[in-house]
Amino acid sequence: MADAYSDKYYKSFEYRTIIRLSLTYIVPLLLLTIYFHFQYTAYFKESRLLHLKSIAENQTNTLDLFLRERVTNLANLIDDPKFPIPPSSEANQTYLRQLINTSDAFIDIGFFDSTGIQIAYAGPFQNLERRDYNTESWYLTLKQKNTPFIISDNYLGFRNKPHFTIAVRREKENQSVVLRATLDPEKIYEHLVSTDGSNETYTAIVNRNGYFQVVTPNVGSLLESSAVIPPDEPRLGAEVKRMNGATLTYAYSWLRIADWALMVWPQVEHQGFFVSETHGKIFIVSAGIILMLFLVILLRGKQLVRFQREVHQIKEEVHQTKAQLEHAAKLASVGELAAGVAHEINNPLAIISEEAGLMKDLMNPAFGEEATKEELLSHLDTIREAVFRCRNITYKLLAFVRKPNVREETCDIHALIDSVVDGLLSRELEVSNIKLIKEYTLTDHWIRSDEHQLRQVILNLLTNAMDAIKGEGRIVISTALQEQMVQIKVTDTGEGISPDELDKIFLPFYTTKEVGKGTGLGLSVSYGIINNLGGKIQVESRPGKGSTFTIFLPVR
Repeated sequence: MADAYSDKYYKSFEYRTIIRLSLTYIVPLLLLTIYFHFQYTAYFKESRLLHLKSIAENQTNTLDLFLRERVTNLANLIDDPKFPIPPSSEANQTYLRQLINTSDAFIDIGFFDSTGIQIAYAGPFQNLERRDYNTESWYLTLKQKNTPFIISDNYLGFRNKPHFTIAVRREKENQSVVLRATLDPEKIYEHLVSTDGSNETYTAIVNRNGYFQVVTPNVGSLLESSAVIPPDEPRLGAEVKRMNGATLTYAYSWLRIADWALMVWPQVEHQGFFVSETHGKIFIVSAGIILMLFLVILLRGKQLVRFQREVHQIKEEVHQTKAQLEHAAKLASVGELAAGVAHEINNPLAIISEEAGLMKDLMNPAFGEEATKEELLSHLDTIREAVFRCRNITYKLLAFVRKPNVREETCDIHALIDSVVDGLLSRELEVSNIKLIKEYTLTDHWIRSDEHQLRQVILNLLTNAMDAIKGEGRIVISTALQEQMVQIKVTDTGEGISPDELDKIFLPFYTTKEVGKGTGLGLSVSYGIINNLGGKIQVESRPGKGSTFTIFLPVR
């Protein structure tokens, strides 16, 4: 026992317990944590893209509206019936103040005649007055496309400073005239970043060729080429790009009033394992829970090892106590056996002693009697019967304590029973007025067993059944196959056996018969024989209802 449950065994038991509990509790939780990590990451990225698209769309709509208002401001001036052709310097100054009152993004204002000369100007760059703009791209586009207005890309122009041009063309006094105003890119940027969500992102506007029209300071420079050019379709979208080993997530939206694309991207790009601070906190809490659970499992594993040690110690104590009880029971059985042997042998010895004393008295001349030969022979026969009784007791005792050798052979169960019933007991059954009924249901009644020992058991059972019947009665002997075991059943209509006696029925020298009519070894010997043949024997009985002995033998 000590070797079977060594320290190595308990270490292995603890290790297996921890693994089993971890697989049961930690692994599912770990898999769930990993699953929710990826789900949260995907959800966060998707929601961030949607949020960026929302900001881009909102800023685009704001800029579209802003530019339309500026075009309208300029158109209202030139469409006024009181607008002079050409306007005077004072009128131009008045118009510029009106424009600046509507938006501080306006820088200056100029009027062009049909020849493309800026004949009237108001603003900080007075050197622009009387300048010829026939070769400027915005002026050529406005003339050639015959559009009512134009919003140019950001450019340096004659002033050599980035600015936008808004120009409105009208037919006035039989000539094509143009009223132009310029916008400050920095003011437009300030207007954009005043919208909701703009404090979370960087903002840039690029033209078709990818040049910055407006851009967040320190992120890019005006008229500088952008590293990212949004696709033409869809008009509103979001993308994730790998650039120089880093990930850039941005959203874009194309303006309707100008051929520009507005782009926004987050000011803080999460490049690590966690996509947000909340994500990191959730992961840390989950890891803490898993770690705590693992510590609990470690403690539980050690508790189970201690419990297992205690169980094994208790089993060891029970085993030792059981061994002591079995030893005491064996000593008690030996005592009972010795008492039974003494009782059974004392009876014939007492007869021998009594008969020998009587013969001695008959042969003593002092009594004045002279025994005849016939009288002495009678007493000698009694002594001889007592000696044979002692020998029979010793033979049965040897049969009980020795394990006889099994000599297996093929035997016919039905023929074996018939030989006992019809050959050995038929006369006794007839004289005792006992009817014996055979109920054979075995189809294959050939088995491998020891025929001689099996015959002895059946003879013992039938003899006991006959002794249990007082007067008329019936004995039924039957055979059957039950769960791959041959079943031989002997049922009588005798007096039956009480429950207290049933517990002792197979003990040696225990008998329910009258003194001198049984040795108490028949059932004990039969029990040993059946066990030796690999079978078992059972008994069922109720007082006054008879008894049933059942033998089970393996099919070989």
